[in-house]
Order: sequence, then C-alpha cells, then structure tokens
Amino acid sequence: MQHTFIRSAGRALLRAAWATTMCVAAAAPALAGGTLDKIKDSGRLTLGYASDTRPFSYADAAGKPAGYAIDVCAKVADALKSELKLQSLTVDTVALSRDEAFRAVDQGKADLLCGAVPTLERRALVAFSIPIVRSGTGVAVRGDAPQRLLQVLSGAEPYRPIWRGSTDQAPQRAVLAVVGGAPLEKELAGKLKEHRVVADMLSVKDVDGGVQALADGQAHAFFDDRAVLLDAVARSKSPGDLRVLDRVFRRELVALAMRRNDDDFRLVVDRALSRLYRTPDIAAIYAKHFGAPGTGTLDFFAQVALPD
Repeated sequence: MQHTFIRSAGRALLRAAWATTMCVAAAAPALAGGTLDKIKDSGRLTLGYASDTRPFSYADAAGKPAGYAIDVCAKVADALKSELKLQSLTVDTVALSRDEAFRAVDQGKADLLCGAVPTLERRALVAFSIPIVRSGTGVAVRGDAPQRLLQVLSGAEPYRPIWRGSTDQAPQRAVLAVVGGAPLEKELAGKLKEHRVVADMLSVKDVDGGVQALADGQAHAFFDDRAVLLDAVARSKSPGDLRVLDRVFRRELVALAMRRNDDDFRLVVDRALSRLYRTPDIAAIYAKHFGAPGTGTLDFFAQVALPD
C-alpha cells in the first residue's frame, strides 16, 4: 500500500509539474519575444518622456512632446522602421513623471524612455543605451542669497581659519530646493555643512516649482540639470532676479532607457544612435536645442559611437 501511495503521489506531482510547465510556456512568448517582436507585430512604438525637462524633453504649447531627446528618439524610430522592414510605424508618446518613468519601462508601458541619467539604482529596473548627450548638475540662485552661500556654491569662498567667538564665522542658514528624489539631494546638506552653511531642504514637484520657489523667496538656491535651469530661468517671470551659476557640480551622461534583458532591442537602439552620430544630423539636432556644438561636443559623439 505504501508503494502504491508513493507511485500515486509521484504521478500527481508529475501532472502538477507538467501543468505548471505548460502555463509558463504559454506565457513565455509575451515576455521572451522581446520588444522588437512586440513592435513588429503591433506596428507601434511607445516613447516615454518627462514633460518638465526642457530642453531635453517637454510638452510644447500645443501639448505635443518636443526637445532634444524627443528628436533623437524620432531618429531611433526611423531606424526601427527600416530594421524591421515595416511599411509604417505608429509612434505613441506618453508623458511620465520622474517617479514613475523607470517602472513604466520595466512594466512595458513604454518601450523607450527618451532621456534619463543612468545610476546603479536605476539599472536595477531598466537598461540604458549609449549616451545621447553630456550634462551636469547646476544651481540657480536668488540675487539676495546669503553671501557665504553664493561664495560656496560658486567655488570662490576664500579659506579662513575659524576663530572661536568670531561672528563672521557663525553658521548661516539657507534653504535649498531640489526636485524630490533627486540623487544630489542626499549630498547637499553635508557638503554645505563643511563650509558652515546650515541647509534646509525644500522638496519641489518639478523644475517650474523650483524656479517659482526661488522667485517667491521660499528658497535661496535650486539644484537641477544646468541646461534645464538656464532654460527655466530665461522663461521665468522675473529672470533678472535669478541667475544660474557657471559651476557644474557633477558631470552626468544622459541616455535612453529600455526594458532589461532585451539585448536585441538594445543593439538596434545603439546601432541607430551610433550611425546618427556619424552624420551631420546630430549637430543640427543639438544646435536646435542647445546652440551650435563645440569641438568637444562633436568629439564626444565620435567617441561614444560604436563601430560597425
């Protein structure tokens, strides 16, 4: 009887395992097929973008996506259409907040995210293309910001020994605005404390919110991508009261993001970008949004382009 029970149990386990295998096999094509198969079968490509990072990506006056990263993604879409030999390719766009962008790519809500800074934390959710542009963190300040804060932020603060009882060396307080969750947020307070500036952090929703906090006097300084800050300050209602310092605090690379473990799609994207960088088109796209590229910028594109 014991052997009969064991044989019956064994057959039951085999049936359960077979049923599980069939379920996994039935579901596998949707996952293993990859983004290229999805695009070829549907004839559609979905681009995700941030609507508040002008000039990289933003919604224009008509509500349509625009910006440098959008134009680069359009070139990738053209390459995909040719690569997959599609007669037509419908390109859909979806605006994504910074909080949801990477999870949307991971979940397949967007095939390609047009512009993001790679970090190790983000690489746990998505994969990245070769870089599409160099960038860097800058700071916009009010004209009446504390003098020591301006000296520290501009890198011009002279060294002075701290004498006990010196009122000049008493800590100053400043309010710094950052978009919530920005990687730089964790570093700012500690760095400024070394220069005897006590920083209160003000979290804002987006770039326009940060510039408005400066204009309203809620913050003395606002940190974000320097190109984004230059554009936002120029468009603000009181540009004369605000300025963007020349200093770049952290050099960063901007890339396109896509689903992880999809090497075939990533190869097509990197091939499209590499071939774009070897044409005059990339200089024209760059000039449209940032001004004429210098030799260093053109050299950058030549360096990151992968050989055929």
